Amino acid sequence: MSGIGHFTNAQAQASYLSLYDATIAAIPGSPTVHDIPTTFGQVRVYRFGSATGTPYMLLHGRGATTAMWEPNLAGLAASRTVYALDSLGEPGRSIQTLPIRTSADQAAWVLEVLDGLGIDRAHFAGVSGGGWLAFNQALHTPDRVATAALIEPAHVLARFSPKFLLGGLSLLPGIPQRYGDRFLAWVSGNPDMTLPISQLLTAGMHNYRMSLPMPAYGTDAQLRSLQMPVLALLGGRTIPHNPHKAGHRAQSLIPTNQTEIWPEATHALSGEFPDQLNARLLKFTEQA
Repeated sequence: MSGIGHFTNAQAQASYLSLYDATIAAIPGSPTVHDIPTTFGQVRVYRFGSATGTPYMLLHGRGATTAMWEPNLAGLAASRTVYALDSLGEPGRSIQTLPIRTSADQAAWVLEVLDGLGIDRAHFAGVSGGGWLAFNQALHTPDRVATAALIEPAHVLARFSPKFLLGGLSLLPGIPQRYGDRFLAWVSGNPDMTLPISQLLTAGMHNYRMSLPMPAYGTDAQLRSLQMPVLALLGGRTIPHNPHKAGHRAQSLIPTNQTEIWPEATHALSGEFPDQLNARLLKFTEQA
């Protein structure tokens, strides 16, 4: 069906899911698995820990799946229950069944996940595209978002840079995979691309066809409307946007914000500084 994310073929799907399952299985903590039905498809959610209090809802970067949170999960789950989901319309174990065309559609399926899990309110934390999802949820259902941690959020606080948009063309079908792999490594701070999480990201980007709307840019009015506490963490060496422009907008417009630029971090801040990020998130939610 037009507008539905899908794998390029059955072999690519089987190969990807084999790698995905092995990568998820290697995450410590023996999570509880939930498959939540929504209007737009079935959403895979993993629950880590069983601490009391308002839980975390973790939203991964575009195509990165729950696996990207591996360095953070144990530390966060020691203090609070953590839910991590695979976003609809992206590679992973969630299964999209209807087109997602608008920001309201994105917020609708996330809300249905909260309802399906019986979560009244959550501390949302998202990286890159997941940062946009957290921001979008805060706009549409502010009563369900206790706090919003926007970690290198995509197209929220600053527009995409021309070099990022140009480099992203390397991921289009028909372009040799080596160019796309170089782009992903460049954006991610040139990590070890032989690691399972790196291989999973590149496999998903090349073997899954996403059909999602462009993240709508955060307007000044929308940023001013955020009433919950917001933590904005930006990498000083990030590629997708200008961190100083992003930081200025966050500090100038969001009523209750804590905004920081981490000078040595890239767009992959959460994986580069997992212990520091965990400590910062826990401190932020405790203060809130």
